[in-house]
Amino acid sequence: MSESSELFNSSSGSRLLSEPPFFASGSSLSLLTGPGGDDLSISELSLSDKLEAGQPDDGALPNDAEELERLKKHTGRLRDEKLQNDAFALKKLNAALKSFSDALGDVGSQTERVATQLEQTEALLNKYVGILSGSEEFARLIFDEQWQGAEADEKIIAQEQREAEETARKIEAERVAAAQREQERLRREELERAAQKEREQAERDKNERAAARGGVRGVRGTRASMRAARGSRGGAPSSTRPSATAATAGTITSSAARGSSTTRGLGRRS
Repeated sequence: MSESSELFNSSSGSRLLSEPPFFASGSSLSLLTGPGGDDLSISELSLSDKLEAGQPDDGALPNDAEELERLKKHTGRLRDEKLQNDAFALKKLNAALKSFSDALGDVGSQTERVATQLEQTEALLNKYVGILSGSEEFARLIFDEQWQGAEADEKIIAQEQREAEETARKIEAERVAAAQREQERLRREELERAAQKEREQAERDKNERAAARGGVRGVRGTRASMRAARGSRGGAPSSTRPSATAATAGTITSSAARGSSTTRGLGRRS
């Protein structure tokens, strides 16, 4: 058992794929294994040992103890050789699997290295493109006959900046002037509305005063006609004059009031 573990843990496992298996020097062993072969596999080993040890051939039975001992030694040697061959085959398989695993690990690390190299290449390409763009700009400036140098460019840039500032100031001044014009227009409209209201109020007051003057003239004419009528009748008793005068004054006052209210209604409608 220790020999097989030593075979599996050996540091020279990478060379097992090219090494031949261990075989006995006798002619009783061959390369064939499995059912029907001269050599036995691990699955057949225990059964073969039992057959060889427990049920020997009838024609090959030993006659004495030495022959039996020799047969047992020969059987043990064959068993050890078969175990060594099976262990060697398993070790070769283990080495092959380990090599395959190492190859997969190398592929993964190589893939990571390729990805890193691609990122670095992309960064270098970006830098190269930037350099080419700058070179193209420099070449265009060098071959431009109208280019006067960096100082002229600075002057042009300063002039453009001043023009931009002047344009901004003009735009701001125009905006302020437009706001002032708008405020002035609103103020004029407000004044016009106030003047219109004043004119309308003055017109209404004028109409009311004219209506009031017309009512007073009517009252005076009525009084004169009443006096003339009394004079033509030859006078009335003194006791009835105050009451008639009061009634006449009340009628005139109500008429004047109705005329004044009518005039106000017409003024409001107008």
